[in-house]
Amino acid sequence: MAEAVTAWEYGLLGDQLPWDAWDDGDGSGLRGELTTWLVRHAPTRLNTREGCETLLHRIRLIGLSGPARWEDPHWAGHRY
Repeated sequence: MAEAVTAWEYGLLGDQLPWDAWDDGDGSGLRGELTTWLVRHAPTRLNTREGCETLLHRIRLIGLSGPARWEDPHWAGHRY
């Protein structure tokens, strides 16, 4: 799970699917489903692993949008 989220976080934080879609259609529905699933289920699975604190913050950020994400102290533009 940690490896998948690490690989996907850049795309998801950019409000994009983390992989190329087969069609040229809007992937926002699929991205929304993936985001919802990760925000809901990944923290429980990753809380038991050491060293996942930063990754858990990134998952939380994936669940935020607009100013709520950009103004969060854990957003990349802010210092930890």
